[in-house]
Amino acid sequence: MKNYLIVFMVLFFSVGSFNAQKTMIFTDSYKDYRDGQELFDKLLYSAAQEKFSSVINSIENAKDELRVDAEFYHAVCALELFHLDAEVLLKRFVLDHPDHPKSKKVFFQLGRHNYRVKRFNKVIEFFSLIDPYDLTDKERIEFHFKLAYAYFYKKKQQLSKPHFKEVLSVESDYKIPATYYYSHIAYDEGNLQTALEGFMKIASNKMFKAIVPYYVTQIYHKQKKYDLLIEYAPPYLDSVIEKRKGEFAKLIADAYYYNEQYANSIPYFKEFKKSVKATREDNYQVGYAFYRTQHFEKAVMYLRRVATKKDGMSQTAYYHMADCYLKLDEKDYARNAFQAASKLDFDPEIKQNALFNYAKLAYELSYNPYDEAIDAFHEFIDLYPESSDVDQAYEFLIKVYMTTKNYDDALTSLDKIASKDSRLKVAYQTIVFNRAVELYHNQSFQLARDHFASVKKYPVDKSLNSISVFWKAECSYHLDQFDKAIQYYLEYKLEPGAVLTTQYREADYNIGYCYFKKAKPFKSSNKSSLSEIQRQEYLNRSVTSFRNYLQQADQVSKENLKDAYLRTADCYFILKNDLLAIEYYDNAIATNQGNLSYAYYQKATAQGLVQNYDGKVATLSELTRLYPNSNYQVMSLLNLAQTYNNLGENQKAIDSYKDFISAYPTNSFVSSALVEIGGIYLKDKNYDQAENYFLQVLAQYPDAEAENTLAIELMKEVYAGRDNLPDYYDWLNSKGIEVSQSERDSILWIPVQQARDAGDCELQLLKGAEYLTNIETPRHQISAHYYIGNCLYANGELSEALTHYNFVASKPNNNYYTEVLRYAGNISYDLKDYNQALGHYSTLEKVAVSDEDLKISIIGQLKAFWNLNSYSSAVEYATKTTSMVDVQEHIFVQAMLYKGVSLKELQQFDLALSVLDSTTKLTKSVEAAQAKYYKCEILYTQGNYELCENEIMELVQQKPSYDYWLAKGIILLGDNFVALGDYFNAKHSLQSIVDNYNGDSKAELVKMAQEKIDAIVALENAEEEQFDTKEVEIDFENTDPKDGDLFNEQEVQESENENPTEDSNTDENEE
Repeated sequence: MKNYLIVFMVLFFSVGSFNAQKTMIFTDSYKDYRDGQELFDKLLYSAAQEKFSSVINSIENAKDELRVDAEFYHAVCALELFHLDAEVLLKRFVLDHPDHPKSKKVFFQLGRHNYRVKRFNKVIEFFSLIDPYDLTDKERIEFHFKLAYAYFYKKKQQLSKPHFKEVLSVESDYKIPATYYYSHIAYDEGNLQTALEGFMKIASNKMFKAIVPYYVTQIYHKQKKYDLLIEYAPPYLDSVIEKRKGEFAKLIADAYYYNEQYANSIPYFKEFKKSVKATREDNYQVGYAFYRTQHFEKAVMYLRRVATKKDGMSQTAYYHMADCYLKLDEKDYARNAFQAASKLDFDPEIKQNALFNYAKLAYELSYNPYDEAIDAFHEFIDLYPESSDVDQAYEFLIKVYMTTKNYDDALTSLDKIASKDSRLKVAYQTIVFNRAVELYHNQSFQLARDHFASVKKYPVDKSLNSISVFWKAECSYHLDQFDKAIQYYLEYKLEPGAVLTTQYREADYNIGYCYFKKAKPFKSSNKSSLSEIQRQEYLNRSVTSFRNYLQQADQVSKENLKDAYLRTADCYFILKNDLLAIEYYDNAIATNQGNLSYAYYQKATAQGLVQNYDGKVATLSELTRLYPNSNYQVMSLLNLAQTYNNLGENQKAIDSYKDFISAYPTNSFVSSALVEIGGIYLKDKNYDQAENYFLQVLAQYPDAEAENTLAIELMKEVYAGRDNLPDYYDWLNSKGIEVSQSERDSILWIPVQQARDAGDCELQLLKGAEYLTNIETPRHQISAHYYIGNCLYANGELSEALTHYNFVASKPNNNYYTEVLRYAGNISYDLKDYNQALGHYSTLEKVAVSDEDLKISIIGQLKAFWNLNSYSSAVEYATKTTSMVDVQEHIFVQAMLYKGVSLKELQQFDLALSVLDSTTKLTKSVEAAQAKYYKCEILYTQGNYELCENEIMELVQQKPSYDYWLAKGIILLGDNFVALGDYFNAKHSLQSIVDNYNGDSKAELVKMAQEKIDAIVALENAEEEQFDTKEVEIDFENTDPKDGDLFNEQEVQESENENPTEDSNTDENEE
C-alpha cells in the first residue's frame, strides 16, 4: 500500500509536473491569442497577425482549438491587410479544417474581400458557397447587400432583387442604399409606383437627395402626371447633380410643353440645351414652343434642325416653318417650306393644305423658274378633285397662265386641257404671243414666226391678231425671206385695228428695206443673179415705200427718219438719178442726227457724177472738217485729190495726195496715190518728178500688182516724152522684166480671169494652180492666191483657204489687203485659232478704210481677247466696240457683257457691277440673264448675301426660258443660303435643279447641285446634336469603411480587367 502510494505520488507529481509545463505553455499561448483578439477588434491587424502567428508557432498540435482559431484569424488579418497570400491562407484553412465552424466563415471573408477590390464575379462565386444561416444577423444583412450589389453590377437585376429585398426587411446601415437599388430596379422594370414609393423614402438622405428628385421627376414624366411634375420638380433644379441638370430641366420643359404652357417651357428648354445635346425631337419641341409663343424667327431656327429626314416630324416641321415665314412676311421661304411639306405623305391633311398653299404662294410671288405653280395646281386638282378648294385652284391656274414667264411649259400645260373656256383661250393667245416675242429676242426667228402664227389659233384679242402678223413679217425679214416679209407687212396693214398700233407707221419703212435688200445694192451686177430690170424694179418699189414712210416725218423717230432719207438717196444713187440722190442725202444731213459722214461722202460722189466738181470739193472739204476721224476720211482725201485733178487744179491735187500719204503712210492706197502724183507730173511733162514717184511705187510697194503694172506702163510714157524709148526696154531688162516672160504670164493668166468671170470655181482652182506652178515670178501671184482662196472658202475648205489668204495678207498694200485680212481673221476665229485671228484683226484695224472693216476688226479682236481670257484687252476693245456708231444691238450688248465679266475677272468689282447692271437694262436676250448671273456672283464673292439673293430672285423673274443661266443662278442661291446658315432653303434651291432641270449641260449642273446637297447634308450631320444617354454613377457612403480602402496595383489591374458589362461567362478570366 505504501509502495503503491509512493508509486502513485511519483506518478502524480510526474504527471503534475508535465501538466504544469503544459499549462504554462498554454497560458502563454492563450495570452498571445487574447492579445491578438484585442488588437484584431481594434483593427490593428498587423500587430494582431504577429500575436496569432506566435500562437500558431507555439502550439505543435495542428488540431489544437486555440491554434485552429489563431490560424483563422491570422488568415483574416492577412485579408484585412490586403496581403497577396490572404486568399491562399483562407482556402488552406478550409482544406485543413473542413468541419470547423469557422470554415463556414471563410467564404464570407473571401466574398467581402473581393467586394472591396471590386471583383464582383468572385463575390458571387464565394457568397454562393455560404449558407446565410451560418452567419450572424449582422453578417447576414451584409451578405445579402453585397451579393445583391454584385449581381446588380453584373447587370443581373433579377438575381439581385430578392437579396436587396432581404436587406429592406431589417433596420441596418445597408437599408438606405438597398432601398435605392431596389427602387432603381423597379424603375427599370416599369414598376413606377413601387419605385416612386422607394425613392420617396430616401429623398432626404444626404447620399441620395441630389439624385432622387431626378428619378421622381422621371417617374411623374413617364406617368404623364405633368401637374405633379410641375408642382414637384422646379425647386430641385439647382440642387440636382450637375450631370443630370440639363436632362432634369428637359423633364420640366416637357411637362409645361404637354400642358400647353409653352411660354413656361422655354426657359427650361434653354437650361436643358446648355449642357445636353439635343435630339431632333427636342429641337422640334423648342421650335414649336417658340412658334406657339409667336417668336417666329427663333421657331424657324429650331425647326430647320428638325427637317433633315423624310419622316412625319419633318413634314410637320416644314408646315410650321412655312407658317412662321408667312408671319415674318418671308413668302419666298414660306413657299419652299410648303412645297417640302407637300412632298411628304405622312400626314394627308398637312400634305393637302401645304400643296394648296405652296401653289398659291408660287403664283403670288409671280415667278417660277420651272412653272411650279402650274404643276402644283394641276397636282392639287388631280389629287383632291373633291376638295372645296378645287374651284379656287382653277381660278388661280388661269391667273398663273396669264402671268407666267415660262411660256413654253405653260403652252405644254394648256395643251393638256382638251376643252378650253373663253378665259383659257385668252390665256393661250397671250402666252403663245409672249413665247413668240421671247424666241424673237433670242434670234430663233423660224420658231418665233411659227408661234406668232399660232396667235390666231384662238383669235380672241384683235390687237394681238394684228400685231402678230407684223412680227411674222419681222421674223421673215431676219430670215432673209423678203417676199414673205413684204406679204406679211401688207397683210398687217389690212388687219382690223392695225392702224391703231404703234408699229403701223413702221410697216412702209420695213417694206422699203425688204425691197432694198432684194435689190442687193452692194453687189455688182456681174456677181448678182438679178437682172438689171429686176434690180431697178425693186429699187423703185423701195423708194416708193420709203417715201410713203417719209410722209409721216413728224410722227417717226429722228434716227429712222435719217435712215429712211439715206436709203431713199441710196436707191436713187444706184438708179443713177443723182440729182434726187443729192436731194435726199441733203435731207438726211438736215436731220442733224448722229454721224453723217456717210451722207456727206455719198453726196460728194453723186456731185462728181453730175460733174458738179465745185460742189463735190465743198462737200468733201466739209466732210474732212466735220469728221476728221471718220473712216470716210481716207476716201474723202483721195476723192478730193482726184476731183482737183479732174478740175485741172494739179497743185491742189498733188497737195491733197501728199496730205493723204502723210496722214496715212501705211494705208494700202498710198501706192495708188503715188502713181496718181506721178501721173499728174507726167501730164505736166515734169518727167523727172513723174519718174521719181513711179520708181517709189516699184521700190517700196512691189506687192501692189495693179499699181506696179500701171507704173511700168507710165514709165514708157516718161521715156517717150523724153524721146528715148530704147532706153525704156533697157530699163525693163535692168528690172528683170522680159517681154517674152510677160507675154507668157499673160497667156496663162487670161484663163484664170475667164474662169473667175464665169463664176467657175472648179476651173479657177485648176487654172490658178497651173499659173502659179508654171510662172517662176508670176506678176499676178497675189490675185491668183486671192481667187483660189475665195473658191476654197466658198467650198467650205476653210483651212486650205486660210493658207492662201495668209499669203495675200503677208504682202501689205495689195488691192485685196483689207478684204483678206477680214477673211483670214474670220476663218482663224472660226477654227478657234484666236491668236492668229487676233493678228489679222489687229492689222485690219490699222489699215481699215471702210466703217465696216473697222467694226469687223474691233469686234473680232474683242471676241479673240475674250476667248483667250485676256481680260484687260477685252475691256479695252469692248469699250471701243460700244463707242462705235451704228453697232448692231446684239453686238453692243455682247460687248457690254464681255466688258462686265472681264472687269469681274480683274476683280474690279464696282466697275463690273455698273457695266453688268447696264447690260441687264439693254436687252431681254440671254446676255441679260448672263449679266445678271455674273452680277450675283460678284455680290456673293463680296459677302453681300442679302443683295445677292435679291438679284438672283430678279434673275428668276427676268427670263425663265434661259434655263442654263437660271439653273446656275439657283445653284449660286444655294451657296448663298449656306453662307447664311440656312441649310433648308439651300437644299430646297439645289433640289429644284436635281428634280426639274432639263436644259444645256444637264448632267454637269445636276451633278453639281447634288454634290452641294450632299455637302450640306454632311454639314448637318456633323452639327446634328445627339442625345447623351450615359449613365451617371451614384456615389454613396459605403456602409463598411474598409470597402473604400485602397488596394494594391495588382488588384487595381485585376479590377480594371473585369468588364462590368460582360456576363458571368467571363468569370474564368479572373482566375
